[in-house]
Amino acid sequence: MKRFNIFILISIIFFIPIIIGLINSHQPQIVFEPKSDKNNFYQNLNLAINTAKISTSTLNVMDFNNQVEFYLSQDNQNIKIILSDQKDPFGQISSLQDIIKTARINHQSLKLVDLSPAHPYATFKNN
Repeated sequence: MKRFNIFILISIIFFIPIIIGLINSHQPQIVFEPKSDKNNFYQNLNLAINTAKISTSTLNVMDFNNQVEFYLSQDNQNIKIILSDQKDPFGQISSLQDIIKTARINHQSLKLVDLSPAHPYATFKNN
């Protein structure tokens, strides 16, 4: 009888962790991956910003206006940038680079670059 009790005790100690591990491994993992028609835009925007080697602040998403806003640090100044999430992010970042390059050539300081409306514009600081 003692042998049987010891065998049962060893079996329980040995097999319970294995059974619990099998049960836990077959439970579906819950992964939160929000899906949106704009997910591709934000991935491409991050890729465009990283490719252009632009140092930005945190993106502020304004879905109600279909815009993304962030600040760009350039020559110890913060430039407010507004992009449209309805347009190609690579084209917008390319345009932003052209605007920054033109401002440097003309020795002007940018204050705001808005590429979101139908007619994009840039505002310069008064020196």
